[in-house]
Amino acid sequence: MTHLFNLPAHRPVLCRDPLTAVLGLTLILVLSGCAGLQLHQFNRHALRGDHQWIAAQAVACHQASHTCGELHLIKGNACLQLAESSSQPAAHLACAADHLKQGLSLKPSWSKADHRLDHQEQLCRSLDHLQHLQTGAAAAQTLEQLVEAAQRLYQLAPGSAAAVYYLSSARLDQMRPLLREINPATRVVVCQRLKRTATEVLLVMEIARGQVPPGWHRFSDRYERLAFELGMAMQTAGCR
Repeated sequence: MTHLFNLPAHRPVLCRDPLTAVLGLTLILVLSGCAGLQLHQFNRHALRGDHQWIAAQAVACHQASHTCGELHLIKGNACLQLAESSSQPAAHLACAADHLKQGLSLKPSWSKADHRLDHQEQLCRSLDHLQHLQTGAAAAQTLEQLVEAAQRLYQLAPGSAAAVYYLSSARLDQMRPLLREINPATRVVVCQRLKRTATEVLLVMEIARGQVPPGWHRFSDRYERLAFELGMAMQTAGCR
């Protein structure tokens, strides 16, 4: 008969190697300190407008935290600024999209809602420009990311000029392949989507004539072009 006193004592696994636990905690503290130092450097160079320096730095942290999120957002913004002044912007746009997406997902909270909106719009702008520079599978993949980012922007700011533009433009791009092979079976669905998208675009334009929405000056020309392209798409599809 086995006595209770003869059973081996239970020892928690985590306590068997205190040195490992100490080293792990030390590593976390070191990485956190390094991220904090890098954020200080990023902010200092951002104030100087030194986007080239920021874009050249590697961001090693990927855990959800204010510091890590801010590092990715600052680098994403720097890459976007470089893309908009570059003769070969594709690499900078890819950098911007990647780091803005990471920063938005890693930042646990926002002290100002406008800052979150600004970064979400930057992500949409990066993806929109990037997918128009790409072809084939790469363009299709970027377009999917753009739709997702634009839907998120629309959730944050329903009916805003930026959200409606990026979501409507992305939807039109999704339907372009269908227009090349339009047939009676697909015409009804395509026309419904085009009309619904055009209605939302025209509604924003109509509202802007009476009360200019925030940021409209950045989108007014693009809305005119988008409305024209939607009209041409409906004409190509034979919508009634």
